[in-house]
Amino acid sequence: MDKKAVNILVSTIEKSQKTNQSSWWKTYMDHINEEDFRYAKQHLTMFDPIKLSHNEIFKRITKAIEKIDKQNVVTAFLYSLSTRKLEYRSFLSSYCIGKVTPDHNYITSLKINDYTCSICGMSEYECKEEIEFNTINFFKYKHGSCFDSPVQILFDLEHFQNMPVVIPAEEDFEILNNIKKIIETSEPKDRISQLKKRIGPIIKSNDIEREGFLEILGVCGLIHDDIHIGYADNYVTYLERTHRPIHFDDIGYPARWWQGKFGVDNEKWEYWFGQ
Repeated sequence: MDKKAVNILVSTIEKSQKTNQSSWWKTYMDHINEEDFRYAKQHLTMFDPIKLSHNEIFKRITKAIEKIDKQNVVTAFLYSLSTRKLEYRSFLSSYCIGKVTPDHNYITSLKINDYTCSICGMSEYECKEEIEFNTINFFKYKHGSCFDSPVQILFDLEHFQNMPVVIPAEEDFEILNNIKKIIETSEPKDRISQLKKRIGPIIKSNDIEREGFLEILGVCGLIHDDIHIGYADNYVTYLERTHRPIHFDDIGYPARWWQGKFGVDNEKWEYWFGQ
């Protein structure tokens, strides 16, 4: 991808974050001129907002999935490990969720004051207002974030077709296998907070990147407990993505439920990474 366009995206949003921490995502367009925005759009790095209905989003997800081969998203994920090209990382989990996402109508959640779809978690606001993709792309390049919302999944799957083809190196497979060994040798009561520290020496990253990496493994069914097993076989509805009964539970589902005693799901590891 064009480096200048990526820099425009990242610097624009970082400027907004520095000047308006409470609602930077609403004001970031105040920090970019028309010429730079046009350049970033030409290189498919920034985008105009669009309006999509709930049902249109899922129809487009289905079409995008049909154009993607599983091995290609696995290859992209592996390539991100040694290169730290974080923009290639989330395609794996987005593909995993997208391939089992059901086509459905908006069904209001039964939770009090929760105006979201009980199947996918889309809010009424998202279904009525324009959708912007620039913050999603920012988090891809900046953190390699794990995505699970329908809008994020749609952007990732459609964007994958525009990315240059990449090939992982031997080092990428070594990193992956070393991380697997670390997971398998975790202490029984370890959780993601301990695990992301232990993999630190293995993969070039910061804390946020490692958290996103492990959340992706969770989505793909590689790390989980006996009940919350990820999306590899079946879609997990919004109401099923339960939180642990603790005050501050900010780890994505289902990685938040993993403990060291559960180790690695070897069947799913073979499914995604088996040669």
